Parts: sequence; structure tokens; C-alpha cells
Amino acid sequence: MSSPSTLILGAGLSGLSLAYLLKKAGKPFRILEARSRYGGRIYTRQGQNQTPMEMGATWLGDKHRQLNQLLNELNLPRFAQHTTGICLFEPLSVAPPQQFFIPDTEAPSYRIEGGSSRLIERLVAEIGAEAVQLATKVTAVRDLGEQLEVQDERGERHRADRVVSTLPPQLLLVSLQFDPPLPVETQALCRDTPTWMGSSIKFVVEYARPFWRERGFSGAAFSNSGIASEIHDHCDATLRSFALKGFLNGGAAGMAAEERKGRVIAQLSKYFGPSAADYLSYNELIWSQEPLTHHPYDHYLLPHQNSGHPQYQIALLGGKFFISGSETSPYAGGYMNGAVAAAYDLLQQL
Repeated sequence: MSSPSTLILGAGLSGLSLAYLLKKAGKPFRILEARSRYGGRIYTRQGQNQTPMEMGATWLGDKHRQLNQLLNELNLPRFAQHTTGICLFEPLSVAPPQQFFIPDTEAPSYRIEGGSSRLIERLVAEIGAEAVQLATKVTAVRDLGEQLEVQDERGERHRADRVVSTLPPQLLLVSLQFDPPLPVETQALCRDTPTWMGSSIKFVVEYARPFWRERGFSGAAFSNSGIASEIHDHCDATLRSFALKGFLNGGAAGMAAEERKGRVIAQLSKYFGPSAADYLSYNELIWSQEPLTHHPYDHYLLPHQNSGHPQYQIALLGGKFFISGSETSPYAGGYMNGAVAAAYDLLQQL
């Protein structure tokens, strides 16, 4: 008797990790992805100097066991985030930034050599690009009894014994029509689960040299008053390309792009000197404006609220529909590790 087929919605880290595990287990699957690219909230752009610029997920830690297990299996090396040198904290715009050093005893954060998208590329290579159908936005799921039928926006219908959604729960709730509807308690839970990365505004400024390191700065800065609330060194592992990366405050989304860029460069110049104005490229991504990731909330949600909720572990539609992804995992839910851990956990049910 053949194994039940699994249709995965989303070719982000969680969907690709699940496909990788299913292939290893010899179980049939297909992936439908709404975007024209792989990766979802992992998105590495290449700069003018081939700088890997993370516009999405960036860091991991030693405690992220499932993600590290996958990286080891795929022979993808990591390197420690650079924190050596003077760090800055600006509590008020009218006072000079305070200087401090990050102690050597603090647990390091790591980045994937070559960029986070290296993990996505490796997973696609392992499962085979032919197993992924890009530019296919799903609009409806219908229970046929023995199988589920999924319809995309072109009207094409796809059938499978089981369907796994790796969409952010908020997005799932507003993007897909279900027949029969999902349970009321599941709808409420999805509505009360914020989307990881959904409120982030990330920027990367690429440079020809790491002038901040040359002046004894680590590149790390934190501000309560500037447009950039966090700034970090973003040089690559080989030290052949150089950048500063950070997060903009939420109000920046309403500014014009040129105003955002001007304010960022001014803030970097204030912290690290006039060399900050001599940049190769400026890049940014407002995740709240990515409709295939984020849907506006209709009420206030705490960060990581309901991440890993036990209800997400329950199969729906007669045991044929599963909600998975980063937000659903109890193991660092709302981070890269949560996306991978969700795939490992779900494999046991498929």
C-alpha cells in the first residue's frame, strides 16, 4: 500500500524542512508556494560587493537544537556575530550615546556562512526543485472525505491525503476559505497569534571597508530616539564584504523611502563618523508591507503571543489538515529554530 500523500503550503524554512524530512523517510509530498521565490521570511540579498545582506531571519544560538542539527546534517557552517569593541546606547537624542562592552561570558549569536539563504538553497537542492510549484497562491481548502482538495487563485485544484499549512496563522485565517470552516477556537487562536517578522523593518548599509571596526567600535548600537532602534555589524565570515544592519522603529513605515534612508545614514554618521555617509548601497524591507507574510492585526498582540500553543499540535478536518510553521512550535517559536522544530515534530504524525 502506498504512503499517504502530503501537500505542503509554503516553501519557507518550515515547509522545506518538512519536505526534506519526508523525502528522507520515503514519503511522497508536493509544495505550493505563493511567491516566485523560495525562503519566505528568510531572504538574503547580494550587495554590490557580493555582501550577503539579511533582510529577514539572521541569527541563531547554541540553544536552537533542531536548527543546529539540520545545519550540521547539511554541512552548513556558522560563525559568531561580531561584538568586539565599543557598543553604544542612546537613551536620549540630546545626550551623547553611552559606551559599553559586551562581556565575553555572554552566549554568542551565530550567522550562517554565506547568508541564511544558503540553508534554503541546500534544502531545495536536497528535495528537488521539481517538487515545488512557485507562484501558486492557495485560496481554498475543501474536505472531500478521504482527501482534501486545495484550490489556487488560477482555479486549479490539487488533491492530497493530508495538507500542511506553514503560513503564518494570521495569514492563513484571512487567505484561505475552508469547507467546512475551521473550528471557532482555532480561528480565535490564529487571530491572536502575531506573525514573526511581521512588524520588522530591516535595513542593511553596505560599505567598501569596516571603518567602525577600524575606530574600535563593534558596530552594535541601541537607541530610544533614533530611527534605527538596533544596529549590528553585518560583515561576512570571510571579511571580504562589509555592512551594518539594523531595525527601524515602527513609525518609519509611514515615512518616504528617501527620508528613511537619510535618517539612517545620519544616525550611523553620528555614531561612527562621516565615513558612514560613503556607502555602496542602502537596502531595506518593511515586512508589514509584504502581503504574502503579514496581514494587519485588528487588535493589539504581544510579541510571540501564543507561539507554541498546544492547540496548534492538533490535526484538523478529520486529522487531514495541520497548521505548522515557526509560530506553532514550543521550541523557540517565532524564530528559525521554531520553523525547523515544527517540521521535526510534525513528521511523527505524517
